Amino acid sequence: MPDVLFVAPDLHGGVGRCVAFIVDALPEQGVDSALFLLRSRNREYPVSNPKVTRALPIIESPAKLRMMLPVAFFRLLRQIRRDQPAIVCSHGLLCNMLVVLARKLLGGKFSTVAFEHSSPAIHYGASRMRRLKFWLVSQTYRRHDAVVGVSRGVKEDLVSMFPPLRGKVHTIYNGVPLDNVRQQGAHRAPEPADQTPYHVVAVGRLEAVKDYATLIDAAALLDDPGIAFTILGEGSEHAALQKRIDDHGSRTQVTLAGHIDNPFPVIAGAGAFALTSVRESFGNVLVEALCLGVPVISTDCPHGPAEILDAGRYGLLVPVGDAEALAAAVRRLAYDAETRERLAAQGPERADAFSLERHCRNVIALFQPLMQRGTP
Repeated sequence: MPDVLFVAPDLHGGVGRCVAFIVDALPEQGVDSALFLLRSRNREYPVSNPKVTRALPIIESPAKLRMMLPVAFFRLLRQIRRDQPAIVCSHGLLCNMLVVLARKLLGGKFSTVAFEHSSPAIHYGASRMRRLKFWLVSQTYRRHDAVVGVSRGVKEDLVSMFPPLRGKVHTIYNGVPLDNVRQQGAHRAPEPADQTPYHVVAVGRLEAVKDYATLIDAAALLDDPGIAFTILGEGSEHAALQKRIDDHGSRTQVTLAGHIDNPFPVIAGAGAFALTSVRESFGNVLVEALCLGVPVISTDCPHGPAEILDAGRYGLLVPVGDAEALAAAVRRLAYDAETRERLAAQGPERADAFSLERHCRNVIALFQPLMQRGTP
């Protein structure tokens, strides 16, 4: 019987990474953990924990997942009934709703904790079904024993939108396995002896929310052959972004380098790391860049980056969608050695505040009283 059963959509993307980290780390802290996934994906983050159940085979289509959801839910009920965990900890609105329904159907003999990785006001506010989604959030989270926002901003949004949740919502920042990041980043290629451009790296899906169009526009404004950008990632905007690069014809080179399994040597070898997102509830990749001693530039988007960078103390913050401000920040790091060296030196210490070890301690502190209540 596991102490905690984690429930997540899959091991893909930022949420999948966070779940993979904690499911592997908690057993080392004496908390027996298992993982239930609604589906498999073509590209997943690896887990070493052997107690992983995938309810459905590889499904990439959201429409097909919705069609198969009753099958996944039935298998979730069966696993909870069989394993009788003390706590079921779910991630994301869909899984958070399913766990509430499962507890009602199974008689409520376990505690539940819901992790929210997005600000409902921002994530669902533009949806045509926003009223329904806001109602679902309200009805779902008030039925959980505890709710976790992965940043202060997410917590504050939840409490502001749904005042009855006050006192139930906690902030627990994501945890990053810093030692693993450093080990993987150590495999960087030797730097060439000849003069090379100041290299700025970005990592993420090529989707509108990452706003790489602004990064490309900033490169065009720089028009400086002494600066170059590399974007690591794949996504639906690849063709449009490549066309934007070609149309600008800037002397500041921008390369769409695609996905690589281990981006850390590239980040570690860069002069700076840039995050240009429209929204980031946390921003694991910023912590990873800080950990590697790479100066960081980020948009001041809601909510995570400003909290990670302490309102600009540990990195440069620029307004969302402001290519001129981004270009100025890149130029500053490229040609201001004092600022560059200061940020590089203090980054690793700041990253320690978001270590996986600290995350585990905070999660266990939240779980302990619920384990006693939830044990059948």
